[in-house]
Amino acid sequence: MFISIDFGITNTDVLLKKEGELIHVAIPSEGIPSDQFLLDLLDEIGESESEIKGIAVTGGHHQKLSSLVNGIPIIHVNEIEAIGEGGKELGGVFDKPSIVVSAGSGTACVFSHNGEYIHCSGTGIGGGTIIGLSKLIINEHNPEKIQQLAELGDHSNTDLILSDVVTGPIGKLPSNSSAVNFGKINKINKKISTEDLAAGIVNMVCQTITRISASASMAFDTKDLILVGRTCQFTALKDAFKQASRLTDLNIHFPSKGEYASALGAMLIMQKKPQ
Repeated sequence: MFISIDFGITNTDVLLKKEGELIHVAIPSEGIPSDQFLLDLLDEIGESESEIKGIAVTGGHHQKLSSLVNGIPIIHVNEIEAIGEGGKELGGVFDKPSIVVSAGSGTACVFSHNGEYIHCSGTGIGGGTIIGLSKLIINEHNPEKIQQLAELGDHSNTDLILSDVVTGPIGKLPSNSSAVNFGKINKINKKISTEDLAAGIVNMVCQTITRISASASMAFDTKDLILVGRTCQFTALKDAFKQASRLTDLNIHFPSKGEYASALGAMLIMQKKPQ
């Protein structure tokens, strides 16, 4: 049996591969990872330690873990390589260069081609930004509830959109594109609904991720973008990338199980190593 663990900022993703089957478990991230965490995990699994061939670790402070725990090899995997390897596997884009966009608490863009992985762009804005701003502005920190509120809201009630500020088109951008995020707040005196505020927050973050990702694809002359990470669960992010694909010739991939891309990548890299 193989095990891989991605120590994310918000969630820790654990993958178990037993008899060819993948089992995924997600738990909230708490503190700095330790050898004791691994020992506790092995106790929970309840499998014979002699059956465990290796544990791959990536993300967070994985380097603080030992290289051997109870005789089990601990394989440390660079996070960029894990994102690239796992994203390519889930996206199924093997024969051409692509950029894997890991949209988690923050956002990382990884150029991937022929086993080469380069951290080519990114931003501190991501799902963690949505949750932090939502807690501050609308007193809500549950991602599912934020998503529900945002779907009921309209970001044009918080943002100055193109039709508010110009009379003609700006390139190929639709008239409801945000010209100034939250720019309308200072222009009106009426109360903004919680739903509209949620929509404004989610829209701002998702548009930023999309534009940075599209810029990275142009800089590295790639056409394929593979989106992984939990922020992809926000409808606004998928909508923003779909709009980008209509305005450009980018191919956008939203593979299933993208939330454990890094853990999968770490496992795949571990399995390539000589046993």
